[in-house]
Amino acid sequence: MAKAIIARRKGDEYQARVFWIHAVKLRTDDHVEFVEFESDQVSFMDDVLVGYRLAIKERETGRRVELDCFQCKYHMTSSAAFNCENLINPDFINSANRSMLGRMYEAYRTLSARGRPFRINVISNYFWDTGDFMALHLHEGLIRDTFYEGGPRTTAGRVRQRLAEHLRVDEQQLKSFLTTVRFVLGKNLGSLADELVPLLRLAGLRAIDPCATNIEYDDLAWKLFEQGRNRFDRPSFDAMVRDERLLEVPKKNHSEISIRSCLQFARRPDDTQAMLLDLTALFDGRFPRSASAWAGDIPRLLKEFLLEGKICSLPQPICLFFDCHLSIAFAAGYLLDPKFGLQIVPVQKNPRTGYEIWPRPAGQRNDVWECKSIGKVGREAIVAVSVTHPVEQHLATFLGGTPLARLPRLCLAPRGGIGPQAVRDGDHAWHLGYGLQVMLRNALPATCNTVHVFLAGPAALAYIIGNTMRGVAPCIQLYEHDFEGGGKGARYCPSLALPLNC
Repeated sequence: MAKAIIARRKGDEYQARVFWIHAVKLRTDDHVEFVEFESDQVSFMDDVLVGYRLAIKERETGRRVELDCFQCKYHMTSSAAFNCENLINPDFINSANRSMLGRMYEAYRTLSARGRPFRINVISNYFWDTGDFMALHLHEGLIRDTFYEGGPRTTAGRVRQRLAEHLRVDEQQLKSFLTTVRFVLGKNLGSLADELVPLLRLAGLRAIDPCATNIEYDDLAWKLFEQGRNRFDRPSFDAMVRDERLLEVPKKNHSEISIRSCLQFARRPDDTQAMLLDLTALFDGRFPRSASAWAGDIPRLLKEFLLEGKICSLPQPICLFFDCHLSIAFAAGYLLDPKFGLQIVPVQKNPRTGYEIWPRPAGQRNDVWECKSIGKVGREAIVAVSVTHPVEQHLATFLGGTPLARLPRLCLAPRGGIGPQAVRDGDHAWHLGYGLQVMLRNALPATCNTVHVFLAGPAALAYIIGNTMRGVAPCIQLYEHDFEGGGKGARYCPSLALPLNC
């Protein structure tokens, strides 16, 4: 009896943590519209529902998703695993006559009738049985297309037939159903708590006490449910966290400010900011709504925000968060001359910790770049800086259609290689900034009036490079990259010209 009570309690905690992982994103993710706990909208897949105001794109498949449904399956032991037989065995979910696969298919039919693109997510501390045939066709929780290859006499064909017969559907209907299913496995209570920690920090909510036995968020989810408060949008969630006193008490020994120009999957909430420059109304996604935005409105608003008197009255240091285009982060660094006496500290998002503060180090290193030069620099030059991604991937195509194709080029990459981990920490970022300044001062002759900068890297690094490149050339022309190719034509377009003459 005691074991059954403990198992039920832990199952409730498991579901609550899945809820909070998604609910806190109402404060930090511009795409999330609502999060619902113990929903009555759809049977079985009802533990947590997440709706998106703008359809998100699944990276692995390119599918658009407007609704995520989560079913949580927590088990006290590792005595079993997911496999094809368990999916169609009612005993696997302690049901009298309905299997997990059957219940999931019922939810699929209900959701399909509503016409909104969705995913069915099963999240569990169990793993998939490595000896099961289906394991060969699972990747990142998705059933790969290889599972649907081969005729009815192949092993895959026989497994497909068994599943289809269980559901009383044909193989095409089976495939349509299974393409919506995701298995998020191997998530135990501890790993869910670890995942929640940086999300709470980013959202400005009270942290989990690592020295306490109880996690208050576990019980609170069920208390709110008892009160009929189980569906939250951004205003109602913000009101709830204020009522429940979950907001982290702001520190008085520093300030936070943000620059925002595009929708974010992770950002600091507005109520944690002493000042906020919101430029999103000037953009449609990544693209400016007006042809004059880069030359007029953006420079004017950026200068007013960073150079007016209000920022000088804030407690220092001032942590600057970037939810914006790289060109805007670069220009912010360029504008904030250290001579102004403001102690501005760039903050970089980190998927593991939430964010990292990158203060200026005491010393500097200059031997941090690899440089390849093409042509002799005269009055103009192209500076291609590849940090997280290779700039050259789309640069050559863009230059080929412009007079810039004739210009000499300096191609730079950090020593140690290009990639998501190319910038190790804040000190390394500042070394890269200073090192780039030294390298360009040595490489550019006094006759060089204009450099065209193409940069792929973290936003905080763009700020640092902008801050250290002041004086390298009389004019710096920046360019924005269309990461997903959603625009028309070339992947690059000119953005801000520095100094900002508006």
